[in-house]
Amino acid sequence: MKYRELLKSATIRLENAGIADASNDAWILMEYCFDVSRTDYYMKTDEDVPEEKCSKYNELIEKRANHIPLQYITGIQNFMGFDFKVNENVLIPRQDTESIVDKAVSYIGSSEKKVLDMCTGSGCIAITVDKLCKNSIVKAADLSEKALNMAIQNNKLNNADVTFIKSDLFDDIEGKYDVIISNPPYIPTEVIDTLDEEVRCHEPHMALDGTKDGLEFYRKISYDSRAYFGENGGDIFYEIGCEQADDVSGILMEAGYSDIKVIKDLAGLDRGIWAKYK
Repeated sequence: MKYRELLKSATIRLENAGIADASNDAWILMEYCFDVSRTDYYMKTDEDVPEEKCSKYNELIEKRANHIPLQYITGIQNFMGFDFKVNENVLIPRQDTESIVDKAVSYIGSSEKKVLDMCTGSGCIAITVDKLCKNSIVKAADLSEKALNMAIQNNKLNNADVTFIKSDLFDDIEGKYDVIISNPPYIPTEVIDTLDEEVRCHEPHMALDGTKDGLEFYRKISYDSRAYFGENGGDIFYEIGCEQADDVSGILMEAGYSDIKVIKDLAGLDRGIWAKYK
């Protein structure tokens, strides 16, 4: 089979499996499997594909046809210009989260701040802040040991200097912080079964399930975080579901936070909250 024919057949297989962006995914897997650029591909479209490589590529396509997320197949996802290793133990970093991190990075800038990333998962938030805010000291926590192992790998991959802590929220956290950032589980339990197959069947439920109303982690973090700010207070940045801005803002107000701002994502949807504790 020639390269052109292989790519076409793969695209059709993914389309028949209901993959939304079949042609793009077929190309990314070809790029990954054959280590080719677009230019390389166009130079060899009518060449025969080595049988061994053809079989390997078709195996990858079959995984994607079974709705295994593309990033779990390639094992990598880019986030704000940095590459992160991912597997089924961590959520796939998403562009929506970049809106919150970008706002936090702009606020922190070159100042000397102590930053805590709660529910770090792959470590993408903590590592990005560490790389872009050179004078800050960044720590990150997660309950999942498997997620922390992946975060530590990403710390090394990106030559970052984040300290990772295994902790059930604040149980094993020590010290005071100027900024706390969190993308906690926020999907209501009963909603998880309605999510896309890629998310529902492959991403870790521990990182998705925000309990009955999706707000439990916001309650715990908002109240407990107050003891981990210094005498001058601090700032908290949350990622939220697009319909949770009012509820999370209310929780923060009840916990004594003020100057509450809603952060929009690139689609104009509510995606984050920034608040101050004084």
